[in-house]
Amino acid sequence: MRQAPHRFWRPVTLALGFVISAAIAGVVHDMLQQESAAQHEIARQSLAAGLESHVERELGFFRFLRGLYDSSESVSETEFQRFARIETAVRDRAWWISIAWAPRTRIAPNVSARSAFSNDAFPVTYLEPAGSGDGKLADLAADPADRAVMQQAVETLQLAVTPPRMMTLNGHSGMAVRAFTPVFRSDQSGAPGRLQGFLVGTIMLDGFFNDFLDGGLTDANLALRIYDGKVAVFSSGKMRETVVASKLMLGGREWRLEVDGSVQPIETAFWLPALVFATGIALTALIYLRLLRADTEYRRIATEVGHATAELASANHRLAERSTTLQQVADDLRRTSQEAQFANAAKTVFLANMSHELRTPLNAIIGFSEMIASRALGNDSPRYVEYANDIRSSGRYLLSIIEDLLDMSRIELGQVQLKEEPASIAGLVADVVKFVTLRAREKNVTIREQGLDSLPRVKVDPKAMRQCLINLLTNAVKFSSNGGAIEILGAIEPGGGIALSVVDHGLGIKAEDLKRVFEPFWQNEAYRRQTKEGIGLGLAITKRLVEAHDGTIGVSSREGEGTTVTVRLPAQRLIRPKPQLTIVADQSGTAA
Repeated sequence: MRQAPHRFWRPVTLALGFVISAAIAGVVHDMLQQESAAQHEIARQSLAAGLESHVERELGFFRFLRGLYDSSESVSETEFQRFARIETAVRDRAWWISIAWAPRTRIAPNVSARSAFSNDAFPVTYLEPAGSGDGKLADLAADPADRAVMQQAVETLQLAVTPPRMMTLNGHSGMAVRAFTPVFRSDQSGAPGRLQGFLVGTIMLDGFFNDFLDGGLTDANLALRIYDGKVAVFSSGKMRETVVASKLMLGGREWRLEVDGSVQPIETAFWLPALVFATGIALTALIYLRLLRADTEYRRIATEVGHATAELASANHRLAERSTTLQQVADDLRRTSQEAQFANAAKTVFLANMSHELRTPLNAIIGFSEMIASRALGNDSPRYVEYANDIRSSGRYLLSIIEDLLDMSRIELGQVQLKEEPASIAGLVADVVKFVTLRAREKNVTIREQGLDSLPRVKVDPKAMRQCLINLLTNAVKFSSNGGAIEILGAIEPGGGIALSVVDHGLGIKAEDLKRVFEPFWQNEAYRRQTKEGIGLGLAITKRLVEAHDGTIGVSSREGEGTTVTVRLPAQRLIRPKPQLTIVADQSGTAA
């Protein structure tokens, strides 16, 4: 009797089932490893961004405290303590920080504000928290290393930080730095005058960085080290072989931040692929048992062999479909994971930007309002009016940020509805020019218009278009140099639409940054270094409002030469005047 053909399929089925099960388990394992690597990378980026924000926030407090001396002829110890305790670490008497005021004494005759101060002494008069210090603050200029950094701070007019070295603060020893912020007596023109002294911050690096890690590190598996040159100033966790390095700026010093770059396997990286593999083997075993049964039935009923073969083919087909489905699921999961990574990175950047933009005006409001509420300068000090004006300016700045965020949110949610009506481009431009004239005069910037009167009326939402023009002209004024000029050009294009261009001759934009100008929260780096005004939503809002009118907006720029922003509206937005009908009479008097 001929052997059943299924006997040859049994070892093939076992091998095929094993291979398919192993392949699917491998795909699941690789997918989980990729997800783990992505999560680890996000955690590293979040750590680096958070640490940079922490350093900026803590050192930014010294610039805030310098404002107290810039706005006051003299600062009492009570005022110094009140403003110093606005910083949470100082108020809580953290062991790793102290802030001191060291005035300049024994000033030699005919010594300028920025010259060397070899004959001067800088004794500490105010210290907060009271009783803190390392016992070496009697005269800051006595230490040659500190004196060199003090000279650097005077020459650059910026906060400067000493190289890290061993210090003792509040009974704790370890690597520490001193941050020197020079304070000058401004002359009538507002330029820095004679050096008055230094605001000195002593920071124990272990406490400084651990304070951030205790509240900001979410991945316990991450390890990091921080180097100043070849000197290790801080270490946390056990570093493995793979290291990802980045820069960390601290008061003009460039430090190297090394983060553990290796990926630890997550718990599911083993048991989930094992479960998939076991399931595949189980399915293979079931198929194998089915073949055994079919082989036994073959000797008794020859007609059932065909049915068993059909069932095997059907089972193989279902297995192939399941493999395809699993692959599609894997692709969907990978795509979803990438989208989640991008969303999380965008959230991190947004929070870092907003925390920086909101903290400075809020600190000013809190500090000045506390001074007014406590009557720190007496009952009728005229300085209270200055403090109130500063509070009002900070409040208006916060309100403008919130209004831009609300406008952007409404646009993104599709809640902006255009109220269209006929409008004159020349009229809209005239209204906006009046709006920005005062600011342009402050910088002696001239605004010229060309070709606007020849433009036909258009059907637009006047309020929305006016907001677009305000954003464009405000940016042009901001980026123009003193005494510069801005042109507003209008023209009808060959296709029948109109083009409205705003041209300035200011800072310009780098070629590699042109593709990012319409991204929310992006700002020109050159302008960002000069001022902290704005959060980078103007062009993003303008682009979406122009597109809501079926138009387009484009930017052309060269760094150092200026920028041209052009808004184009399609021909269907133009309102053409209706042709008038002329009646001509023939010689007989009958109208023709």
